[in-house]
Amino acid sequence: MTSAPPPPDGWNPKDVVPESQQQAQDTVLGYLKRTLVGLPAGSVIDGSRYAGAGHNSYCDDNDSGPSAPMRFHTIGELKLPPGAEAGDVVKTVGDVWRSWGWYVYQRDGFRIPNEFGYGPDGYRLQIVTAAREGYPPAVQASSPCFSRTIARDDIAVPNVVTG
Repeated sequence: MTSAPPPPDGWNPKDVVPESQQQAQDTVLGYLKRTLVGLPAGSVIDGSRYAGAGHNSYCDDNDSGPSAPMRFHTIGELKLPPGAEAGDVVKTVGDVWRSWGWYVYQRDGFRIPNEFGYGPDGYRLQIVTAAREGYPPAVQASSPCFSRTIARDDIAVPNVVTG
């Protein structure tokens, strides 16, 4: 495996810890919408095939206690308009994230092409090519960890995100 490329000059990330569940969700959805703006018209992120468009999970798989920190994350398929080539769009997504000043690179151990983006505020986005030809790439996003005391499961998350 190769190592990650060096982060951008001046890279000094600092997690912006969400102060509420709503803030975590709004920020994640905002990044997804900004991503879609840079893609072919008609592109959407569709989470309807998954168990839920977004939910909280523990930041540490080995700590699920009552004070364990949580993060909000979401996953969906990047559905593209006819004629758009998924492999090219995966690379375009990475370029969109780089244009924001994010640390973005293709990771070993995942289907190629892929792009993993790390924001200076602790938010993360990733896109990975589907395992089978003809299926859309998967897009995931997550917030920095936050106190479990603000975690909620009653705030609606849209199944389909548009730009």
